[in-house]
Amino acid sequence: MPSDPSSSPPHAPEPPEALSATARQRLDAYLARIDGQDFSGASLLSAVDIVRWSLDLRSLPIPRRLDGLVLDDPQTSNHHLLLAAPPLAGAVLYLSHDGDSRVVFADVEGFLDAVRRAAADDREIEDFHPPVSPPADDQAGVGALIRSLLASADDEDAAVAFIPSLDLRDNGLLRELASHENFFVAEALAVEIAKRPSAALREIASMCAAHAHPQAANAGKRAVAAVASL
Repeated sequence: MPSDPSSSPPHAPEPPEALSATARQRLDAYLARIDGQDFSGASLLSAVDIVRWSLDLRSLPIPRRLDGLVLDDPQTSNHHLLLAAPPLAGAVLYLSHDGDSRVVFADVEGFLDAVRRAAADDREIEDFHPPVSPPADDQAGVGALIRSLLASADDEDAAVAFIPSLDLRDNGLLRELASHENFFVAEALAVEIAKRPSAALREIASMCAAHAHPQAANAGKRAVAAVASL
């Protein structure tokens, strides 16, 4: 049974060197926010377990690069992470072990609202994820993060998780993604275009449809169809 975060101390446990200063500040603010509230029916972690899980997952590129704090453990190998590092500091990302990881809430309030609704309806938090990720406030920063991840052989696949946070207006970046040799990148972009079609994305959708890999190309064709239906 996951620990009840409502009984957690107001501050994260020692040792202080376990987390970065910014992560500890985020954690302390989060713990203060939920202090005294009843989340006993949820899968939220205690302060001790947040630190333990967060450090355990630091070998993964997304928690490492974004200073992620693991907020829950529904025992499915999927977790919600409170991001402490820019360009998405304060947002909550869904880290999925076999699905599509992405930012699902712009802030902790959105996450906690979903937690309450899920508990009230005896459903999973994932059932209350928005179909479209909130666009990041720092679009230039997200673009730089994606490019940085794509430049790393070890972290390349993690870039896909941040494509949903784009507002799809940086045509130069979109062209890079649509033609990237990693077909997961082009596919993820095509999926976002299909969710948010606009006439301005017609060329980018066509580039995705022309990708050498059939999985990306098929997603691109769906994006082209979505744009054509406008």
